[in-house]
Amino acid sequence: MQIDRNNLDELTARLTLTVEPADYTERVEKILNQYKKTSQYPGFRKGKAPMALIRKQYAAPVLADEMNKIISESLSGYIQKEKLEILGNPIPETSTETSGNWEKPEKFTFTYEIGLAPEISLEFGRSAKFTRHVIKVDKKAIEAATQDHCRRHGSISEPETASATDLIMGHFTQLDASDNPLEGGIESDSNIALEHLNDKKSRKQLTGAKVGDVFVLDPHKVSHGHDDLGKMLGVSHEQVHDLKSNFKFEVKEVKRLTPHANDQELWDKVLGKDVVAAEKDFRSKVSDELHSQFDRDAEHVFRRRFVVDLIEYMKIQMPDAFLKRWIQKNNEQPLSQEQMDKEYPNYAESMRWQLLQQAVMKASDMRVSAEELEEEAKRVIGAQYAQYGMPLEGEMLDNFAKNALSNDEERRRIADIIIERKVVDELKPKVTIKDKSVSFDDFAKLAAEVR
Repeated sequence: MQIDRNNLDELTARLTLTVEPADYTERVEKILNQYKKTSQYPGFRKGKAPMALIRKQYAAPVLADEMNKIISESLSGYIQKEKLEILGNPIPETSTETSGNWEKPEKFTFTYEIGLAPEISLEFGRSAKFTRHVIKVDKKAIEAATQDHCRRHGSISEPETASATDLIMGHFTQLDASDNPLEGGIESDSNIALEHLNDKKSRKQLTGAKVGDVFVLDPHKVSHGHDDLGKMLGVSHEQVHDLKSNFKFEVKEVKRLTPHANDQELWDKVLGKDVVAAEKDFRSKVSDELHSQFDRDAEHVFRRRFVVDLIEYMKIQMPDAFLKRWIQKNNEQPLSQEQMDKEYPNYAESMRWQLLQQAVMKASDMRVSAEELEEEAKRVIGAQYAQYGMPLEGEMLDNFAKNALSNDEERRRIADIIIERKVVDELKPKVTIKDKSVSFDDFAKLAAEVR
């Protein structure tokens, strides 16, 4: 077996495999002899049929099968021996003809194309500058946080009619084109917060609503984007895209939140008994709380944005043409050019991040221990239950974590979280990072871009 390599460019190469009879004859003969021992042909006892008969029926398919194995073994061995870092798998070269006669086998040649992983440098230099956006802790932010504490510790009542700031709970029923209930349509129990409705007409329509009232609504006008509407109706993001019908909304409950007064009782509830005794001191504590919270938020958004910005800064070249052919070849259904143009950039960016992670892990000899996996699993699961007001602790949390890690897919997901965190921690000191103060609204836009 001989393999010759011809570099087509920096990231693709052609491998030409020359397979001689000595490479396959013994393997093929061994299988044909096994077939002969078990073959049954009319006029011959079992295992006594002439080899010429066996060859005529089986030689070509056996040779083809063994040739595939030889090629696979040889390519794998060559790549390992030459220490080639490849992307995807070798694919047959379409521009070069295969030579060889399957009926009268002698020498065969096959050509394959391989995509090579680019070299990743972890030396970034002074020009690698990135921005960490932090929300300004100004009077507006302090006032908003103060009002939030008042609302959180406020009281809930059930008024007879809804005001423009109340929460209406009810049942959604999908309607047909004539505004009659659609058979087999979507139904969901959900709520509408009138205070946050952007559509003034819908807010006016629902203000004054009582339990038992029924309204015909455009669901897109009482929600905030496709994700919010999907949660409201209990359907997928994709279903929301094609949703054009109205819905009947029957009011089941009206809830009103009356904020707590900004007084000593509130301060004690938020900070503890007699920690502060004046409003200015309470606002000072709120300011400290905001600085801490905003710093955590800034770090979270920065880390998500940093991954994208660093990949863009590094301009890692990829064997794009090869990868597109490889994706097309391995996809169950052929992709149109439009689909490929739409999906490939995201695939390539994900691949660049994987390559960068691998380079960092190799350079720092990074590992993920069993203890780290268990602690991360407990953190992730604990946070999930906490957001629903169901805190998990002790043995119950330990058992949930162990159960999650017994699932290979979940184990990989949790390991990926740890690896990404470690990789970002490793990369941050290698670049220049500067904080920049921004408004809450501007920060919200930045955060929305990296969810």
